[in-house]
Amino acid sequence: MKAVMRDFLIHMVTGLICAAAVFYLGYRRGYVILRCLCDAFFVASVLLVCVGSLKAVRNKGIFDVTGYGVKYTAELVFPMLRGEKKENLYEYRERKALERKSAKGLLLAGAVYFLLSVVMLVLYESVQG
Repeated sequence: MKAVMRDFLIHMVTGLICAAAVFYLGYRRGYVILRCLCDAFFVASVLLVCVGSLKAVRNKGIFDVTGYGVKYTAELVFPMLRGEKKENLYEYRERKALERKSAKGLLLAGAVYFLLSVVMLVLYESVQG
């Protein structure tokens, strides 16, 4: 659980950097601060959830055949890239399975930013309405 929490905190900081950039762009356009916050949190949440979803799908091995094909083609074109032993698809998939990390931190950080964007949207609508 410690690794997931560390991953979550790293992705929260990443989302905050993205949100700060979006907030700055909206503020420079003259938008209301609540709208800027809502937009910033929403963009950060979409970014984190989309990347987290791709990571979760990759963890299931969906892209293994494509990765192996690219690696195999690169080794054919550039023989100096070949290792000592030729790796088959099964060995490639096993090696990749050992390297994979959980997507929970990304998805959780994206969910937090989404909830923050909903809160800011409710506040913005209550002030505007």
